[in-house]
Amino acid sequence: MLENVIQAKRIVIKLGTQIVIQEDGSLAEDRLHSLISQCAQLVCEGRNVLLVSSGAVGLGRQVLNLKEPKLALAEKQACAAVGQNLLMDLYRESFEKHQLVTAQLLLTALDFSDRQRYLNLKETFKKLLDFGVIPVINENDTVSITEIQEDKTKSFGDNDKLSALVASKLDADLLIILTNVAGIYTQNPLTHPDAALIPIIEGFEQLKEIGLDGKSMYGRGGMATKVEAAKIASMSGVHTLIASGLTENILLDACQGKDIPGTWIMAQNAIPGRKRWLGLASGYNGVVVVNDGAKQALVSKGASLLPIGIVDVQGDFQSRQIVSIQDEDGIELGRGLIHFSAQETRQIQGQQSQEISKILGLNDLDHEVVIHRDNLVIYQEYSV
Repeated sequence: MLENVIQAKRIVIKLGTQIVIQEDGSLAEDRLHSLISQCAQLVCEGRNVLLVSSGAVGLGRQVLNLKEPKLALAEKQACAAVGQNLLMDLYRESFEKHQLVTAQLLLTALDFSDRQRYLNLKETFKKLLDFGVIPVINENDTVSITEIQEDKTKSFGDNDKLSALVASKLDADLLIILTNVAGIYTQNPLTHPDAALIPIIEGFEQLKEIGLDGKSMYGRGGMATKVEAAKIASMSGVHTLIASGLTENILLDACQGKDIPGTWIMAQNAIPGRKRWLGLASGYNGVVVVNDGAKQALVSKGASLLPIGIVDVQGDFQSRQIVSIQDEDGIELGRGLIHFSAQETRQIQGQQSQEISKILGLNDLDHEVVIHRDNLVIYQEYSV
């Protein structure tokens, strides 16, 4: 692990809202200048650095003097437009002092869920890094409704997930998520004084009993979104560090393998190629719930999903769209490209495969599975 961190060549760094802005809502300029200086040092060491930055909505709120606890969608989007401009000015000017050029990328979930846009974006990132440019990335809250409303089926929900998808897309070696706490605790440290910091997570079984409640004051994400991001990165073969951006010299110390406060989440077996997009980046259009027998077949036997194992269908999706596959406890097992629409899937759920043609009135049916194994990603396959 230590050797992998020291030798990391491509690093995605996510700055949380509480790191970017002060408690009073103003820009944390001194802190950001320090972090940018550390990023510049990493570049001088021959590493690629990509920066994912939150804080635009919170900063815009402060500039526009909006004190209400909850803002309407249009108000949030206006805040994002104002704050993003000020935020990018600071990054550009600060990196220029280190003779580094920045590029702004404002992304929406569609840039990842659409396969062609996903591939095009990957090439853009690679070319920017070839030119020695520092990409500064954020969700496009100004125009995207799904992002700012946290539609979990089709959006990032928070820049934590966005940073993990960027790390996954570019085969990064390391994802560093900086927040205002030291890492993942056994319970919420704000409400449980006896909570203990977890220094390393080698498998996600450790997370089942951990309390991950709570959100930040200005941001949309809590620790749960950071753990979800770490899972995405881990299944993409990327190590993740969740640590406090308030810790002095945190980026350089982490990348030099020093003993720092934080939680390391170990990389698992990377999901390959197209299946990585399918299982992690695509979002999903509905949910198919399966019984224990189907769960066992999918997880342990590498089977396709058959209609007899389906017990519930949620949402309104079309044929050839991505759906989430969940067990009866609501645990997501994976995702897949479904052969049938939601209406058709409801008609055939619980039935034998040979009955599909008769039930749906199809004479030229070329398959008797709901999701073929080639179009299916089961997450447990890629855990160490």
